[in-house]
Amino acid sequence: MEIICYSCGRGENPENTLEGIRHCLSINPTWRIEMDIQFTADNKLVLFHDDDTIRTTGEDLRINELTLSELKGLNAAFNFKEKNEYPYRDNPIRIPELKDVLTEFPKAKLLLDIHSKNPNAIEIFIELIETEFKNGDFIVVSEYDHIIQKLRKEKPKWTFGVPANEAKKMLYSSFLYLDGLFPIKSDILMLPKKYGSINVLSKRVVNHAQIRNKELWAWIYESSDLDPTKFKAVESIEELEELKALGVSGVFTEYPRKLSIKMLPN
Repeated sequence: MEIICYSCGRGENPENTLEGIRHCLSINPTWRIEMDIQFTADNKLVLFHDDDTIRTTGEDLRINELTLSELKGLNAAFNFKEKNEYPYRDNPIRIPELKDVLTEFPKAKLLLDIHSKNPNAIEIFIELIETEFKNGDFIVVSEYDHIIQKLRKEKPKWTFGVPANEAKKMLYSSFLYLDGLFPIKSDILMLPKKYGSINVLSKRVVNHAQIRNKELWAWIYESSDLDPTKFKAVESIEELEELKALGVSGVFTEYPRKLSIKMLPN
């Protein structure tokens, strides 16, 4: 199965940081690393999940209203907690640019999740990939359909994950036995096993993907209010095997070291 380090393995290192990427690669360089991308006020692409900075940095600001220089003044790991302590409050970690990732880790397998809905980010993203990571192994995903549609039009040979509306149409059509009316345009379906109170990965949904020869990557749970603190990825072999039995071909984990140790033979 494909193993994807969610948010650069945020359970073991601060999320969306170069330190997290290095950690994931040290565990297994063949695993894919998922990271989130936002767009700054001065048109720079940076690694960051939320639209605001309060959850991770402790400062209540908006990403799209800050310049890169202002963002670099924040501590990306301020609220990272380990063993009931905050180890980075006196040893801050800076928010990296996407360019830093592409140049420092040219051999890494990346999953690039564009969290900005600003269409101006598209051309800058394409130019950055073409100049810094043209021969790299990457997959692009975004919850915003207009972002993926534009990218797919500009770069039809790239590999794309499913955006939100396409995923919803696919799920609804599966539930209503109207599969043939909604073809899957994306290369990879990325879905939670459970979304709020809804069991997403039914046999019907998995069959829908398999019949169309689409890969299906999954995590365990996502809240319907999209609260990132309620997200749950795979932590155990039991969870991995359960998803594998459903027909899933890739899983997301926040704990690469923990999962790697558990995957070792006895």
